[in-house]
Amino acid sequence: MAIKIGTVFNFLQLPDVSQFPFVISKRNDDTFIQKGLFVYTYSNEGFLIGIIERIALLNEYFTDALTIKAYNNNNNPNILKGLFPSEDFEFAIGIVKCLGIIKFEDDSEREIKKILRMTYPASPGRDVYILEEILLNQFIGFSREDGLEVGKVKVCTMDAKINMNRLLNKHFAILSISGGGKSYLTSVLIEELLTRDEEYGTPAIILFDVHGEYLYLKQTPELQDRVRIQDVSYFQIAVPKMSAYSFKKYQEDISPVQVRELSKYIKKLRKRDDKKGHYAISDIINQIEDESDGNKSTRQALIGWLSDLERLTLFGSQENPTLDKIIEKQKITIFNLQKEISIRKKQIILDYICDRLFKLRRMDKIPPFLLIVEEAHQFCPEAAHSKAISKPIIEMIAREGRKFMACLCLISQRPKRLSTTALSQCNSKMVLNIKNPYDLKHLMDSSEAITKEYATMISSLGVGEMLLMGNAVNYPVFIDIRERRYKSVTDKISLSQVCLSWDKKQLN
Repeated sequence: MAIKIGTVFNFLQLPDVSQFPFVISKRNDDTFIQKGLFVYTYSNEGFLIGIIERIALLNEYFTDALTIKAYNNNNNPNILKGLFPSEDFEFAIGIVKCLGIIKFEDDSEREIKKILRMTYPASPGRDVYILEEILLNQFIGFSREDGLEVGKVKVCTMDAKINMNRLLNKHFAILSISGGGKSYLTSVLIEELLTRDEEYGTPAIILFDVHGEYLYLKQTPELQDRVRIQDVSYFQIAVPKMSAYSFKKYQEDISPVQVRELSKYIKKLRKRDDKKGHYAISDIINQIEDESDGNKSTRQALIGWLSDLERLTLFGSQENPTLDKIIEKQKITIFNLQKEISIRKKQIILDYICDRLFKLRRMDKIPPFLLIVEEAHQFCPEAAHSKAISKPIIEMIAREGRKFMACLCLISQRPKRLSTTALSQCNSKMVLNIKNPYDLKHLMDSSEAITKEYATMISSLGVGEMLLMGNAVNYPVFIDIRERRYKSVTDKISLSQVCLSWDKKQLN
């Protein structure tokens, strides 16, 4: 049953094609009219949906300064209230932003066929109603059954069930200040993907965990069979699979001339019977040292560059782990970077894994996947390529990944430092609290949907609140994020508890 909440009227040269005002009815039931509520009325064009942008409370008694002065100077204000029943003349006005005209497949079924842009104002005198949940669900674009339930739509009690295909296939970003709830929201999404019914279809998940925040998933009985932890301390890049040009990617100081020379030494090494295609960087160095042909300075430079790479302890005779063996649908593989300090090593690890996964996916040797990159501004910054080895492959997946069902999620606390190319390809954005004006401006520049008004609202969001916008929904919507079903033990540990436990360790 439709709930009437007011009547359209003329106010401040409104209504027009973008807004209409209405007088909010005084009701005795529990209906509470708030900013952000979705409503509808009828115009000459048909069924008009809008959202309350502003609520103003007016009282004619208190528009005159002399009336207010007399009220304040009187020793017994109750007498004035009896003579002038000001409360009876108080009324609220709602200003509604028009979102579109709805056309139905069949009026009896109330299935939305399409949404048209307004070309004619709402009619004064028309009733205004709260939009029913079934229509709101269709209008925003949520899924009824197979959606990812991340929380509740603000102001109303409707579940926010995001369509997985719309969210993942064209990439998305999770943006917020430190402590704003990025990892919490990511955990909620992972829960939804891992526990999703198999009949709906779910991709594999690969997560680069910079701070070890998701390791608790392996200790969760309900999820542990779907979680694989890979410690990068044992990570190895297969040197035999690397060409001479691959070495230049990780050591940019190698000149083109040196690359050509290196290519000759690698070819000779591959032909050696004692190696049989199994060799490490140290074997390439020995091969160069054993050679007497060629320019001596070139050989010495190559030995220096290769020795520098060998000291990273990331290169071996075979790949570890074997990526095409560990990626499975509806399971998550977490690469734990918690113990790794060197940003260069982390970028090389991420670059190699992303490059391999993308190639394997293009050859259809692994299932469709979702690649989640924490602290994305470290791996794909808005800076020179020389400062980010992993930047080109992330930007490539952002540009071309959707064609091969290689989905990308970038998580960052500094949108301004994140590559504009990569961020602009994230067609959906989950924005939590951001206060830095430079980050807000960067967001406004990279997304037409974020207006100045939205930017102001983003800066005032509390923990657990987010703005969802972009391809995942038809219209930007604010959501209260639900509680996680599976919680980490570290969530309950406070600073004081850590300090006390550290003192006990020192005493022992």
